[in-house]
Amino acid sequence: MKRLMLVIVALVAACGTDTGSAPRPGNLTLTLVSGGTSDGAVVVLVSGGPVLSVDGPAQYQVASNTDASGTHIMIVGNISSGVLATLHVADVSRASGYVATVEQVADRNSFALLDAARDQVTVGAAK
Repeated sequence: MKRLMLVIVALVAACGTDTGSAPRPGNLTLTLVSGGTSDGAVVVLVSGGPVLSVDGPAQYQVASNTDASGTHIMIVGNISSGVLATLHVADVSRASGYVATVEQVADRNSFALLDAARDQVTVGAAK
């Protein structure tokens, strides 16, 4: 009888366990929604979840590094509004948790640092 009770308890416990949905690997986009007209490089910090790898459009050179703060992404080229990079993530269902912050911006002609606060970036679902 004790064995039967243990089996019933184990079955009830297993039925009540919520395993959640499986992670869905996929892509998110890092998009510049506003910036300057002479931006030549931008460094963006993406936090809120792991970024497995980063790719950039053909017109940009992109490099990334991950540390305890998140993933730092440097994009170089004639920066303009639109997609700056594609982020490959382990679970696209957690997209709303990702936050992008512009850390630095440099002028494409003089390489002078510009006011990073004027550039706005977002992370969202890839289209």
